[in-house]
Amino acid sequence: MHHSNLTWRFAVLWSVLALLLLVAAGPPDPDDPNSTQPRHTPVIAAWLRPIRSLPGPLAVLIAPRINAYNEISAFSYTVERDGSLTANDPVSDAVLVDFARLNGIRVIPTVASTWESSNVLRILRDPVLRAKHIEAIMQVARSPLIDGIDIDYENLPPEARQSFTDFITALAYALHREGKILSVTVPAKTRVDDPCVLCRFADYAALGRVADQIRVMAYEYHGKSGAPGPNAPIWWMRQVTEYAVSQVPRDRVILGVHLYGYDWGGKETTALWWSEVQALKERYRGQIRYVESDERGLVGESEMTYTIPGRRCPLYKEECALTRPEDHTIWFVDVHYVALTWDIVKEFKLGGIVLWRPGGEDPAIWDVINPVPNSTTN
Repeated sequence: MHHSNLTWRFAVLWSVLALLLLVAAGPPDPDDPNSTQPRHTPVIAAWLRPIRSLPGPLAVLIAPRINAYNEISAFSYTVERDGSLTANDPVSDAVLVDFARLNGIRVIPTVASTWESSNVLRILRDPVLRAKHIEAIMQVARSPLIDGIDIDYENLPPEARQSFTDFITALAYALHREGKILSVTVPAKTRVDDPCVLCRFADYAALGRVADQIRVMAYEYHGKSGAPGPNAPIWWMRQVTEYAVSQVPRDRVILGVHLYGYDWGGKETTALWWSEVQALKERYRGQIRYVESDERGLVGESEMTYTIPGRRCPLYKEECALTRPEDHTIWFVDVHYVALTWDIVKEFKLGGIVLWRPGGEDPAIWDVINPVPNSTTN
């Protein structure tokens, strides 16, 4: 009995000593380069939407690079006036989900608003509608085939800031109880008082405390409604990233990168993929200039100019009608640009990258994007 007592006391003493040593040492710092803690594997994700030029299920878009992704988000649901959801293309989504699950890819469908934001604003402000809306989302999320939900509500006014935060907080609680991921897609900004009015509803710090991912749409610095210019110069993207990580834990920040270009010069400015730019280059002998930097820093995008000849022949006329030549300017991205954005992900130790949207991108980008754990980077 005496021996048993000594053993028991020794065990207690050792446990207390071990606990004190653990407290004194403190938790390991994940940003310490000498830390032995494993790093996370970066998210390699894509937003997916149907494409007229590529008919068929959405799985076709990711099939050629199936080993490159570990997460996908199809624009599967649209918010209705009463808080319910409309499934945009359930047949295509079913094929995509099965294909993703077979290949070990997380499925996080996107619930999106239309550009007309009045319906979402009404839902956010009305407690009854908001509760109904959260339950509609949860009915989707409870599927064992779904890993989480991505919320992409855009064009909200600044006064929606608190109600949007309250909604995301409540949704995060509901999703986390079911063991599901919450991703929130937000517009890019470079500071708290960013002049972008449509960015003000997104309280990065508050959202970052409750959501698992904050997907920052780091593009449209030059939009199609303005003059030709780089869509998202690297120097600006770095500013966006620096602000994001000052508000949100860096492993929750997912950098949204565009894969499209804009073509100025016609009746309207159109969005093009890299593959379409190459086709125009061949057809009209376009001239491409890689813009490495400007007076503010790295740019990384390319500019192509081309001219559509003025001679046109309407089918209903015997003779060709003579019109003025049409000069065009395209700004687009290729592997050089994507490599620079991937460098940002590694340098800032972000949670990963999400691409908008694959389908006609420069195939060489897949030589630079790869889900290597951040422990291999500095």
